[in-house]
Amino acid sequence: MLTRLLLFLHLLVATAAAAQPGCPDPQATNYDPAATVNDGSCLYPATNYTLTQATGLDGTVKETSGLVFAGGRLWTHNDGGNEAALYQIDSISFTILQTVRIGGATNVDWEDLAFDGVNFYIGDFGNNANGNRDDLKIYKFPLAAIPAGNEVTVPASAVQLIEFAYEDQSDFSPQGANNTRFDCEAMLWRNDSLHLFTKDWVGLQTVHYTLPATAGAHIARKRETLPADGLITGADISAPGVVLLLGYRTDNGALFAWLLFDHAGGLFFNGNKRRIGLGLAPFFGQVEGICFRDSGSGYISNEELIVTILGQTITIPPRLYRFGIAQWLPPVFLPAEEATASQTPPCRVSPNPVAAGQSFRFAQEIQGNARVERWDALGRRTDVVRETDLAPNAPGLYFLLVRGASNELLCTDKLLVR
Repeated sequence: MLTRLLLFLHLLVATAAAAQPGCPDPQATNYDPAATVNDGSCLYPATNYTLTQATGLDGTVKETSGLVFAGGRLWTHNDGGNEAALYQIDSISFTILQTVRIGGATNVDWEDLAFDGVNFYIGDFGNNANGNRDDLKIYKFPLAAIPAGNEVTVPASAVQLIEFAYEDQSDFSPQGANNTRFDCEAMLWRNDSLHLFTKDWVGLQTVHYTLPATAGAHIARKRETLPADGLITGADISAPGVVLLLGYRTDNGALFAWLLFDHAGGLFFNGNKRRIGLGLAPFFGQVEGICFRDSGSGYISNEELIVTILGQTITIPPRLYRFGIAQWLPPVFLPAEEATASQTPPCRVSPNPVAAGQSFRFAQEIQGNARVERWDALGRRTDVVRETDLAPNAPGLYFLLVRGASNELLCTDKLLVR
């Protein structure tokens, strides 16, 4: 019995020692090279990004609110009070190719759009007027139900209705305009569920709720909360699982996005959380829609905005912008074929960080027929010279992927060059 107890204690201590929580991202200010478990503690320096305008949008979608890339096309819809329709936008010319009316639907306050690879989901859950809506709903219908033609209608028989209520909302008395925690403008689909992110006018937080992506009446379950420091207006997720939340502040017009990755357990706020400044609304408009086109880039749309600056009225027209986030992500979150890299053991290179141009070594022996790939933070790949293992001359964050003779991943690691 004593021998078994000692063996159990030995295994318990060994397991605890092997799993060391901390911040494993070398781009963070509190990077811990010894961390093997991401505990969500990573902190990042102030980060800003300049949006690149792709095109102006047709005035037909001047209140563009949701945005998704599906079937090789961009799709959007207008905000509440407009036609209950989707608009297909060509991904090259950015002209409107198709107007798709949704049979049996009403646009009370459409706010976001999601796609699961087969079906569209249109979120009619805007609730900022009084915070007392009891008719929150999501329209679901397959892409294949859209007829050919420029002006078409999805038959009502093909449209399913998902109705829901928040599990923690019990007070449905009018709260006044823009004075509720239960407004919502952001939604994505993942793992057979719909994920909603609230637009909290009171606390400037966002609460992540989930509900089944099936027709019927459901309760949206509260999962987690993020102090967003602003109002969340859009969301999307890439194939490898990177989440972007889009938002703005009303006091200073600051636009921002939250980049969420390396999370676990069906939650999105327990991993790395980097806030990215996107400029000011008087220059870029009020951003409402966001979608990935691939794993590292995508589009943002803004609705028409009329502002008064120094006594002059300025109209910001609806536009479409491009964004790229590869510079802040390891390559395992970029190409879909590298998604399994997160399950491989670490290579354990040292020293790490390393001085530019200096040599480093792997803790374990790398067989002669193995290949070491080095990726930079922009997703560009070059082979490492195995004989010397020299760090690049350019400081920055690099990712090492060691592949076997059959191209299988043997181990991966991050290398910070200073």
